[in-house]
Amino acid sequence: MLQITRVDIVDGQTLDIELSNGHLILFDTQRLPKADHSYDSLRELNALPRPSTDGQNIFWRDGPRIALQEILGWLSTQIDLK
Repeated sequence: MLQITRVDIVDGQTLDIELSNGHLILFDTQRLPKADHSYDSLRELNALPRPSTDGQNIFWRDGPRIALQEILGWLSTQIDLK
């Protein structure tokens, strides 16, 4: 099963996610779904605090949680295979 092995912040807003298969994901948190207000607290910050991971989720203390499967789903909808 694919796991998150490390997560950090780049440029204040982008998640640098390392996966157990060696792949890296750079995910801009400004692209989180605006309709989901649970992420509003992240959007309001100029620079995100460093998140934690339990292998399947990225989370902030007393803050939101983002599941790896959600991130992979969002990325798959953004890929243009033309």
